[in-house]
Amino acid sequence: RLHLRTAMRQCLAAAFAVTRLPWTAGHQENRGDEILIGQMTHVPAEALMDPLAHHLNAALRRHNRLVSRLARLRLRMAVHAGPVTRDATGVAGPATSHLFGLLRSPLFKEALDESGADLGLIVSDRLYQDATRCAGLVDPAAYRPVRLHSEETSSKAWIWLPPPPPRPASG
Repeated sequence: RLHLRTAMRQCLAAAFAVTRLPWTAGHQENRGDEILIGQMTHVPAEALMDPLAHHLNAALRRHNRLVSRLARLRLRMAVHAGPVTRDATGVAGPATSHLFGLLRSPLFKEALDESGADLGLIVSDRLYQDATRCAGLVDPAAYRPVRLHSEETSSKAWIWLPPPPPRPASG
């Protein structure tokens, strides 16, 4: 598990570097197999979707080509914008709860599992609308809408799944 956590952080750092986003400037919390990265108010919303997700997908593919099946990384990434409250142990609030609701959604997990892709991205409807409102980097047609239901809320979100990695030729 420690090796996978290290590899996940290395892939994220590489994707942030290529995207020219500050990897260490924002708030970070290690949450077991999850990393919460927040408070990047100066970063345009669309940069967290495209190109960051595309660069992270490339980093994962590069990593996965060089490791055994047991060391393969598959990540789910959620992006949302909203205010948070900070205390001595981290951040909390409705925006954080919504973010983790997106990330842990059974519908999102199922979509990634069925796709065979190394990375899945789910984006809140608010962030998707902000990022696609004007012509820019984000291709709206690359995302598909989903309706998520949980104990607390029902919300619309958008899922992006890259094509799965090519299978090795049998020979």
